[in-house]
Amino acid sequence: MANDPLRELYRTISGEGSMPIEPDHPYYVPILESTPEKDPILALWQRIEFEEYESINLLTGFRGNGKSTELRRLRKMLRQIGCKVYLVNMLDYVIMTRPIELSDFILSLMAALAVAVEKDEDENLKPLSTSFLKDMHDFLLSEVKLENIGFSVKGPGGAAKLGMKLKTDTNFKTLVQDHLKGQLTYLVESARNFIKELITKIREQAGDPGKKVVLLVDSLEQIRGSGDDAEKIYSSVVELFSGEAANLTFPMLHVVYTVPPYLPALSHNLSRILGGNPITQWPNIHIREKDNSYDNNGIAIMKSIIEKRFAGWRDIVPTEFMEEFAKASGGDLRDFFRLVRESVINLKTIRLAREDAVLDKTIVERVIRQLKNELLPIARDDAKWLLKIYESKKESLATDKELPSLARFLDSNLIMNYMNGEPWYDIHPLIVDEIQGKFSPKVELL
Repeated sequence: MANDPLRELYRTISGEGSMPIEPDHPYYVPILESTPEKDPILALWQRIEFEEYESINLLTGFRGNGKSTELRRLRKMLRQIGCKVYLVNMLDYVIMTRPIELSDFILSLMAALAVAVEKDEDENLKPLSTSFLKDMHDFLLSEVKLENIGFSVKGPGGAAKLGMKLKTDTNFKTLVQDHLKGQLTYLVESARNFIKELITKIREQAGDPGKKVVLLVDSLEQIRGSGDDAEKIYSSVVELFSGEAANLTFPMLHVVYTVPPYLPALSHNLSRILGGNPITQWPNIHIREKDNSYDNNGIAIMKSIIEKRFAGWRDIVPTEFMEEFAKASGGDLRDFFRLVRESVINLKTIRLAREDAVLDKTIVERVIRQLKNELLPIARDDAKWLLKIYESKKESLATDKELPSLARFLDSNLIMNYMNGEPWYDIHPLIVDEIQGKFSPKVELL
């Protein structure tokens, strides 16, 4: 079993094989580093490197398109110029399908940072986390009545317990939101004091009064609406990053927040509100041009991603089929991996009855059709909007009221984001025929 090539290919693109990786990992493939003028991460690094005091930056991109891996590249680049960098994954601290408010967000963010400090190799920093948590415990005890739910953040692991409570207990999250509406000033100031003390200590330890400290906040782009709360959830994200923007900046700290891809489409003045830095967009792999032709360089990158994981892939998936999977995915790594995995499963199943079976056009068409069926059906009004995006290559958000629909398109992967000088949009290649068939003659992808 251990030497089964089908099993090995499947394993390398599923589970841990599809998780974020470090830039020095054997699986890592440079995507935009060879073209510095097109590399959003390099531009983001340069802004932080230039900024002397503190800064706030937003990074957006679709779920599963490699953004978390690129954040790790940014961390490496920042460390190379002497920055102290903390990277936190907000999936561990935030309920991604509930409205978010400044109160629970600041608590979640500080819990995440406190856990990172507790794990820091510098033992001298850990007492700062303990002290902050003690203050937060006393504050929550008096304001949120923690004794009524039998919960404490005192002692070892308190930050992790607080984060887990905020992530898993919707009643506690609501309790925090309701009780802290009038206490936000104290909460924000406590967070800022914690960060000031932390950065001051880091600089003292380094003997460098100008040492930069950077906080990379990952996974916030995964906040998404569901059910009747969808509009409330999207509105809460917009309010957090626009209406509460001043409270998301911390003295002496450079912070990068990941945000949902619908946020830039709605908040065109957000850059100015957040200090003037443009929103950085990490795109899907560029396998398509605006004229609907395919970019062979992008397809080559996608093949190299598989190559890094399993060099013998051509013995299982012929090159023309791997390229077909790349095109069908629209440059989305999650869909790409899924198509390859499903083709392997189909082939393995057939080989149980016929050992000499090979991957053929029938299997390829089957797994692509399966993915397409999961994107359908599409309502006529949605199809009309998606056709407009396909033809204009813009997100085409006419009014704020359309935000839930746009966000739904993005969450369900019906819309793709690319970069060719400037960001542009398209629809998933597997639904082009379906959309065009409703309103206009078909225009074939070249």
